[in-house]
Amino acid sequence: MRKDLPRMSSHTDIEIGIVGGHGKMGRWFHRYFGELGYRVSVADLDTEIRAQDLAPRCDVLLLAVPLQDMVEVVHNIGHLVRNDALLMDIASLKSEVLRAMLEVSSSSVIGTHPLFGPGEPNITGQTVVICPGRGREWQDWLNTVLLESGAQVEVVAPEVHDFYMAVVQGLTHFSTLVLGLTIDSLGMDLESLKRFATPAFHRRLMEISHLLSQDADLHAAMPMLNSTYGVFFREFERIIVELKRVIAKKDVDEFMRLFSEARDHFCSS
Repeated sequence: MRKDLPRMSSHTDIEIGIVGGHGKMGRWFHRYFGELGYRVSVADLDTEIRAQDLAPRCDVLLLAVPLQDMVEVVHNIGHLVRNDALLMDIASLKSEVLRAMLEVSSSSVIGTHPLFGPGEPNITGQTVVICPGRGREWQDWLNTVLLESGAQVEVVAPEVHDFYMAVVQGLTHFSTLVLGLTIDSLGMDLESLKRFATPAFHRRLMEISHLLSQDADLHAAMPMLNSTYGVFFREFERIIVELKRVIAKKDVDEFMRLFSEARDHFCSS
């Protein structure tokens, strides 16, 4: 029988297990749920407790492993989660992971994506995407926890999430990486470059440094595991080729037309 789900504001006996709990986001959610009064247990590569131990024991099993390992972890332990429990993840892609959780487990299933990093001090004002899978009661519980903590919640289908992430993460990181690789390939001295940088370019340099300080495996996995990226990359490439052609021809009128079209889209409101 499914246990009653208490309100967040009351004392709760719900135990939350975090697989990958010693990673940056795993630690963040360990602190978050702990501060709310939940019992939190952690399994990671360096813990005595194994993921296989947490899966059948916990009421909520949160998967916070690297994106490239997520589906494999789901297949290894998803079937161990109790029918009356919740299996959820925080991966930055949702379709494949959610599909795997639904196929492997018989528990409630929710896909989530926190649209913030581990440097945020709390969840107030931050957006969390929820992709419903199975089990309305646990979804209501999670929605209540997040909203009462001050988060913004977006409930969407996994395909919708992945479509928008192809721009929000895919094209953004791609263009930033291309700029960084180009500067590196040209052998430009960064200190000299900074002397001539505008405020906008200083921000771009900071974006490049921030990107390159992160896990390369994650930034490889995001475009390679999201089939939607291909559509956006092809359009991105087409626009670059078109702009190169316009500039090579010194076609000011065509440049102005393209510029005006984009301006109307972004500045019409």
